[in-house]
Amino acid sequence: MSKPSTIIQLPRWLQEAIAEGEPTDGIPNKRGEKRILSALYCLIEQDAAAEHLSARVYNVSANGLGMITRRRMSPGQQIQLMPGDGSDGAPVTARVVHCTQTIQGYKVGCTFVSSSPGA
Repeated sequence: MSKPSTIIQLPRWLQEAIAEGEPTDGIPNKRGEKRILSALYCLIEQDAAAEHLSARVYNVSANGLGMITRRRMSPGQQIQLMPGDGSDGAPVTARVVHCTQTIQGYKVGCTFVSSSPGA
């Protein structure tokens, strides 16, 4: 039995990526929600003092995303994701679930987390 997924309110830039993308038919889905192929870029803030890291999002769903980065990230690490196109979109908080080194960089899977107090 799969655990129930918690859906958070995503910022508009991620809602649009989900609405405009193509489903990832045929790809095994470990998430509770349907994955959508993406060509989105985002900026990652690992901590307030660090420089933002750019990433290419290759799929997104209502409860998480997969991306390629140039730097290793630690599972359990909490990060902020912002649109990478220079727009003023709201950030979303995510937690790194896995990070695997590949030829293209690091393949990172994240789940969205609520940034509301008590959530």
